[in-house]
Amino acid sequence: MRLTTALLAAAVAATVAGQAVAGGFAPVVAEPEPVVVVEPEAPRSTFGLLLPLALLGGLVAIAVASDDDEGDSSPVSPE
Repeated sequence: MRLTTALLAAAVAATVAGQAVAGGFAPVVAEPEPVVVVEPEAPRSTFGLLLPLALLGGLVAIAVASDDDEGDSSPVSPE
């Protein structure tokens, strides 16, 4: 009976000890939380509005400057 009791005690001790060191001796590595990056909104530029207006003004200036009556090639009869 003594041998059976000793073997039973050894089996129970081995089972409990195996569960106690199941994780090993390495330190616990906690997974870092994901980092959320929030990008600030880009400042609005007035260049997107000024460029088309400048081009339109340039086209109007070219149209006004090229409007001349001296280039008329029709002959004028003196009467």
